[in-house]
Amino acid sequence: MRRAHGRTATTRIALISAGTAAVLGLGGFSAGAAAAAGTPTPDRTAEPTAAAPAAVGQQVLSTFTVAYPAAPYRTHNIARAVELINGAVVEQGDIWSFNQAVGERTVENGFVDGIMINDGRYVKSPGGGVSAVATTMYNAMFFAGLKPVEHGAHSFYIERYPEGREATVAWGTLDLRWQNDSGHPVTVRASSTANSVTVTLLGTKQYDEIRATKGPRTHVTPPVKRTVTGPTCEPQTPLEGFDVSVDRVFVRGGHEVGRETFRTHYTPRDEIVCAPESPTATPGATAPTTGATQATPAAPGSSAAPSTSASPSASAFPSASGDASPSAS
Repeated sequence: MRRAHGRTATTRIALISAGTAAVLGLGGFSAGAAAAAGTPTPDRTAEPTAAAPAAVGQQVLSTFTVAYPAAPYRTHNIARAVELINGAVVEQGDIWSFNQAVGERTVENGFVDGIMINDGRYVKSPGGGVSAVATTMYNAMFFAGLKPVEHGAHSFYIERYPEGREATVAWGTLDLRWQNDSGHPVTVRASSTANSVTVTLLGTKQYDEIRATKGPRTHVTPPVKRTVTGPTCEPQTPLEGFDVSVDRVFVRGGHEVGRETFRTHYTPRDEIVCAPESPTATPGATAPTTGATQATPAAPGSSAAPSTSASPSASAFPSASGDASPSAS
């Protein structure tokens, strides 16, 4: 089997249902304003602590920041997740897990209700907002050159995130996990403000540069308009669905030494109009949609073709399902 940048080249496939591919934060949508108005939580920020100082001589492997519109629930939940991941030290060969580090997003664990996606539309649910932290960590891992083990994209695209370079999480069904295959310990530094979250990974550099190159949108699918009733309805603006590929390019000594291709499928984000519920009305039912992400490492100079089945190394990923799954955050 060929090796890319010192790592055995395998195929990793993640297939997730829309119920487990959730969104936090609404990028200025009316649903975000409604959630903020209905969630009187205090403003909260999280700054790096000195709980686990970086080892002497550690370098910045990567740092990544995601910005988002401020909303009380979002600021609170992101700050709580940051508190739980900041200062972690991941030893060589160990796997870092978002769900293990952050725990279940419950009131008892310090989280409040927010907005997520379930069955292709926004709904109110506990812990909304934390996938901004997952997306930030995913990009920090990406540009640090570490090995992705499990991740899944949101079911439909959220404009403030990089296309094909984002992640969501769902307790018990979908995790964000990466392995420290750098040969040295990696330290996690995380902080947040009312409208941004930053993750920095410290360790020993293996590459001079890691670049991301994105291809064009393909298989574009238009959204539809749906009318929904019921107390959990949130208005939703339409956006097309599409497929996109992102290459991660590893550079050492001025030369490309490895390349991985990640393919992401986004379903359309249908327009949702909330209608008053009449005494005879039946709450609108929505059909489940499915989002999927594939990661296909390729040797330098080769063209990676989409895979139709998962290799044994993909067993950690949840399989696709047409059934409604618990909301992700």
